[in-house]
Amino acid sequence: MDRQIKKHKFQSNQTPPIYGFNSLPQEIVFDIASRLPISSLIRFKFVCKSFYNMLHDKDLVNMHISRVVETDPCIIIHADCPLRNQLSFLEFSDRGREVVRKIRIPFVNFVPEFKVVGSCQGLLCICDSLFSDALYVYNPFTRDYKQLPRSVEFEVQKLVFGFGFSHVTNEYKVIKIINYANIYYNEPGVYRRFRVPFFGKSDVQVLSLGTSNRWRSIGEVVYRFDLNSQGIMLNGKMHWLTRFGKYHGRRDRLIVSFDLADEVFGEVPKIDFNVKPRIVQCHLAVLGDCLAAAVTLPHYKGGGFEIWVMREYNVKESWMKEFKIGAYSPNPDSVTQHMQPLVKVLCLLKNGELLLEYKGGNLVSYDPKNCAFRTLRFQGMPSLFQSFVHVGCLNWIDIPPEDPRQN
Repeated sequence: MDRQIKKHKFQSNQTPPIYGFNSLPQEIVFDIASRLPISSLIRFKFVCKSFYNMLHDKDLVNMHISRVVETDPCIIIHADCPLRNQLSFLEFSDRGREVVRKIRIPFVNFVPEFKVVGSCQGLLCICDSLFSDALYVYNPFTRDYKQLPRSVEFEVQKLVFGFGFSHVTNEYKVIKIINYANIYYNEPGVYRRFRVPFFGKSDVQVLSLGTSNRWRSIGEVVYRFDLNSQGIMLNGKMHWLTRFGKYHGRRDRLIVSFDLADEVFGEVPKIDFNVKPRIVQCHLAVLGDCLAAAVTLPHYKGGGFEIWVMREYNVKESWMKEFKIGAYSPNPDSVTQHMQPLVKVLCLLKNGELLLEYKGGNLVSYDPKNCAFRTLRFQGMPSLFQSFVHVGCLNWIDIPPEDPRQN
């Protein structure tokens, strides 16, 4: 009996055998894990504490994002459902097995109706679509999130947002451009039955995550931004389109940049794109690490749209017309067949095709070589939605990432 007890004690004091990942050197484990898509990698945190800690390791975070940016992006799908909005995602890297999967939003009870301000380095910025006073920064895969403090508000205001990351200061920043009216303005000699608010004043506010976590006012801005212009992040700067107006002695629409490091505005030189800026719809995009402008063509020019790309950033002469895409209707019927649907350029896929979103909830791929359209349908896709290009990665709000281009 004593021998059995001693033998049992000896066995219990032995170091248990090591199997699987725990038996491999850390650099090999990181190399394997960094090659997995984010939807598979994030499941590791439920396995054991060591795997949970591994997902927070800065080396793995940076190694994973450096590989993710070399593949096709993830698409975040925002469905504006009644009473409660829904987020889903679609991974184009999973060729042939694409499925739209829902994302659980931990703060959805506080902002049941919201809009996506922007996506940058794996994080989303989400805003309350009813009052625009509640802002959240959120990783939809790790479910790490932070509610931002409220800023100064005005009784009558119009807002334009931006969300980006500065590799110079190593900070995520949220930009809020407020056009507000504190008086009711009437033109001299003009009688109006109802007084119209004059949005003649502005205030630019910036919040840096991880440092002060408070809003700072950096003064006014002379531009009037297009309220429908989505902020585009490129080269450490946020970009927006202005409304049509008088700038520098001529009437035009401008491309305005905001340097996240220096926190100053600038103008990106552009050409006229061979269209009249007052009546033509235009939006910005990023194609192949270059700034692009998608310009909708009027019916007398055949419809469709053109994509102009700035091959060398901030050089006016480098604007080139890369694509001319004809009119296309994903869901033609007797009502819409003669109407030109609104289209948004999402990204350029690794196979050379353009990924487009047609208003109403239609993802379309366009093959420029064969001038062929293909409407994409996937299991779980909602009927009406907006889509956003997103880099699905492990970035945590309190762990600033490195520049993947330097790895």
